[in-house]
Amino acid sequence: MRVAQTIAVFLCASTLALAAAGCGGSSKSYSGTKPDVWASTVCGALGDWAEALKADSNRLGSALSGTTDLKVVKAKFVAFLENAERRSRTMITKITGAGAPAVKDGGAIQTQLVSGLGGAQASFARAIAKAKRLPANNPQAFSAGVQALGSDVEKELTATGENFQKLGDKYDDDTLNEATSDEPACKKISS
Repeated sequence: MRVAQTIAVFLCASTLALAAAGCGGSSKSYSGTKPDVWASTVCGALGDWAEALKADSNRLGSALSGTTDLKVVKAKFVAFLENAERRSRTMITKITGAGAPAVKDGGAIQTQLVSGLGGAQASFARAIAKAKRLPANNPQAFSAGVQALGSDVEKELTATGENFQKLGDKYDDDTLNEATSDEPACKKISS
């Protein structure tokens, strides 16, 4: 599903903007996870998530190629969404495990990051419920339903990305900015 790839890339870029913006700071010492370790964990989890979603999307496209049985298409589409929701949960668990970065307001940035990513996971959960209700006996209605569902998910994840942008504007820390700009995993997902 091309929409899933677009959404995954957008969310990762938006989340990276939050991480790159960091959180307000100075040369004072703060408790928490070292910023470079935090950036590596967060960007690594986001990158793994985006790559897995893209691979799953490609596999779904290949699996559906030439398939005309709507029941089979629906089952594979629902399975794709369930996998996306599971992958989102795994990504959030990894990021939660990173703990707060050792910068001013690190706890707030971590809480808001995890909460925002929870919105992405919830978006996939809602999409699963909607996909399960799609009619498998009317190709036009099914197609229209899939398009509407994709549009809903894209809107929800775009709103999540916009919230991350606002957080990036709210917090700014040179140490965290440097950690994310030096981290190969962060460079990878921002390119």
